[in-house]
Amino acid sequence: MRELNESVDSPRGPSNYRADIDGMRAIAVLSVMLYHVSTAWVPGGFVGVDIFFVISGYLITRNIAVDLGRGRFSLIDFYARRVRRIAPMMLTIVLVVLVLAMVLFIPVDARATAKSAAWSVASLANVYFWLFQDNSYFAAPSAESPLLHLWSLGVEEQFYLFWPLLLLLFYRARRAGLFCAIAAVVAFASFALGNLVYPRDPAFAYYMLPTRAGELLLGALVAVATLHGMHERISAKASGRLAAAGFALIIASLALVSGDRPYPGLIAIAPTGGAALLILAGTVRTTRVSRFLALRPLVRVGLISYSAYLWHWPLLAFYRYGYGQPKPATGLAIIAIALALSELTYRLIEQPARHFRGPLWKVFAGQYVLPATVVAAVVATIIFPANFQLPWLSATYRARLAAARATAPAFASPNVCQVAQVQSGDLSDPDCVLGAAGNSAPVILWGDSNAAHYVGMVDEIALKAGFRFRNIEVTACPPVEGDPAPFVAPTRAGKCRASLAVIRPEIGHYKAVILSAAYTTYANESPDFLSRFLDTARHIAGEGKVVVIIGKAPAMDGYDRRCWQKALSYPFLTCPEIVRPIEPAVARVNDRLRHFATQMPNIFYFDVTPLLCSDGRCSERDDEGRDLYYDEDHLSIAASHELGKEVLQATGVPDAFAAIGTSLDADDKPNRRAITTRSH
Repeated sequence: MRELNESVDSPRGPSNYRADIDGMRAIAVLSVMLYHVSTAWVPGGFVGVDIFFVISGYLITRNIAVDLGRGRFSLIDFYARRVRRIAPMMLTIVLVVLVLAMVLFIPVDARATAKSAAWSVASLANVYFWLFQDNSYFAAPSAESPLLHLWSLGVEEQFYLFWPLLLLLFYRARRAGLFCAIAAVVAFASFALGNLVYPRDPAFAYYMLPTRAGELLLGALVAVATLHGMHERISAKASGRLAAAGFALIIASLALVSGDRPYPGLIAIAPTGGAALLILAGTVRTTRVSRFLALRPLVRVGLISYSAYLWHWPLLAFYRYGYGQPKPATGLAIIAIALALSELTYRLIEQPARHFRGPLWKVFAGQYVLPATVVAAVVATIIFPANFQLPWLSATYRARLAAARATAPAFASPNVCQVAQVQSGDLSDPDCVLGAAGNSAPVILWGDSNAAHYVGMVDEIALKAGFRFRNIEVTACPPVEGDPAPFVAPTRAGKCRASLAVIRPEIGHYKAVILSAAYTTYANESPDFLSRFLDTARHIAGEGKVVVIIGKAPAMDGYDRRCWQKALSYPFLTCPEIVRPIEPAVARVNDRLRHFATQMPNIFYFDVTPLLCSDGRCSERDDEGRDLYYDEDHLSIAASHELGKEVLQATGVPDAFAAIGTSLDADDKPNRRAITTRSH
């Protein structure tokens, strides 16, 4: 982040130095680092980035405005300072990450890292992660992207492409009040835009400049206001209250804001407004809060915070990639290593680069163009390996990589119809029909991804039981009647609602309905979920249909389907069998579903837990050592088929599915000969 490296003591002289601002940087970067180790420690720690944006907007706008007032502002000099303060350290980190990715990552992940590096060097990291990152910033897979944190640098670099030009064209000291008023309106519009965009495109809202510009503008507003004496109307007593209020807003944001809810948006006004108040109050006088922030340890961390921010995330990402989420002690050790590396690179790279006073062409060439060219060469080596002889792409390695097992998800199967939003044509797609051969499909499997991973199992059972079924699954959308908004992420509510509006009327065309979902996930969102789900099952059964509810499969926390591939190059990485007790929440929800089914006519319950667990202990592997899961919460499609075969071997057709066959008319029965001749 540029603001992390923007010096408080500008070229205007040492009198401008604000130790409390370095203390704010320390609070911000430590919050971010602790959040990245464990979200439980600082639930809103990611707002530290927003605090940095405010500091950046304040410092840089102040320096530009002072230069403009003295008639000595130069765009070339401005961008040269940006290069000196940002490029050397950032390019060092990118190069280190690329070399490590080349050695440690499996090829597909190394190439993804190289692509993100290329965009980062072009100041477009945020655009890359918006366009190409399949998961949100808060999703678990994002935690293994070692350059993800450079999105914030992209935001700032894009802001400072046009902000100096706007100040040069429109800022006039005599019209500072009007300038502040316009900037305030634009800043509010930026915050509001975050709320408007988030439901449709949460990645854009999080990563892109239009929804982040307001945070930088808040700092700019404080800079212009204080330069023109607007702060002089604030009394010494009031400044203390403003500082306390600002600090309270920051602490409350760190404790209460969560990545589970839309962010940024109007809620981001809390941490950024708090930061702005702290800067403003510290301009009026030294307060108790500013004295605390000026404590020497905090100031020291603030001085190295740019390097600390750049180092900590790759270290955590590389650890997670191989060994999973670090335990608290390990996470703290990684933070300590990051701080030690930061101190070293602050002295050896940051400081010498910032104090270089050679010709401007040497600044641009030596601190950006040449190192960026080296980075580009490494990127090309990784992305286009056919042109190079890389040890990690030797024939032996490729053969071992191909042989290493890695499971496939249910949604990769052409007959599993899991979609983000259901269209009317999805319910007539012939590829979505499985089971016994026949002319009609009187049964439907409906749910989310936790229903999709049962398609293979139901297919095997349906072949034996003699029924044909259609499957339709909606990602992160439960099979319930009514508005799903209380149970799903805000980003999914619209598509989920639209999908249910298409599916529910079609249920009447089927004689039997199989339901399954990530019950525990939705129940965590709202305690009313299970009641709504059971009401839905009751209503469908009340229409004279057979309803089969499939229980929740145990989750395998820590499971990595690509562990065997990673172990080919990752040091000390082993892939031991994961054995977990049945989660209490899963056991409770399955018990409730089972009890409900025993009390209701036409409703049956089926549970795969006995096949995956023994004596209350569950494993991600079968008796032959084959992985059953695709990820921590989903079975693989191959395992789903194998489970179906195991069910039939152990008990024959389960009563729940036999009831489906019994409910069908003669016209719905498939050709028995076709049943016996089909195979997988």
